Amino acid sequence: MIVEGSHRFAAAPPAIWELLMDPAVLAKAMPGTHRLERTATDRYEGVMGLGIGPITAAEFDLLITLSDLDPPRSYTMNIEGKGSFGFTRGSARVQLGADAGETVMHYQADLQVGGKLAALGQRLLDSVSKLLIRQGLDALGRELARRLEAGAG
Repeated sequence: MIVEGSHRFAAAPPAIWELLMDPAVLAKAMPGTHRLERTATDRYEGVMGLGIGPITAAEFDLLITLSDLDPPRSYTMNIEGKGSFGFTRGSARVQLGADAGETVMHYQADLQVGGKLAALGQRLLDSVSKLLIRQGLDALGRELARRLEAGAG
């Protein structure tokens, strides 16, 4: 499944890049993440819980690796999640562009889901993935606002 879109943040690309590299912020931006730790400069490991339709307690071991790093402009995020209800894996290309003192983030992800999760049906998975992305972008925006407010105060 391909998921793509864009989002505008009220800060310059270096500030957004910093948010995207912070494991605590990434955990907030990935709904259901219980733990996320940076284990190398380009690697994060953690645990994520997710409920979709009749599957209410899916837990995944999560591995995120970053590649093609071009700070503060772009990177590729590779994601692998494995659990008793199936797996998810994919990659997302993230590009940050400056626009009038703000940042426009463009993202394109190609995700695959297998196991019992895949049995839920593509339409439900598409809807859930879009909801999770929106929640994640909103969480990034809240964290950015919190940091900007703390810096101003």
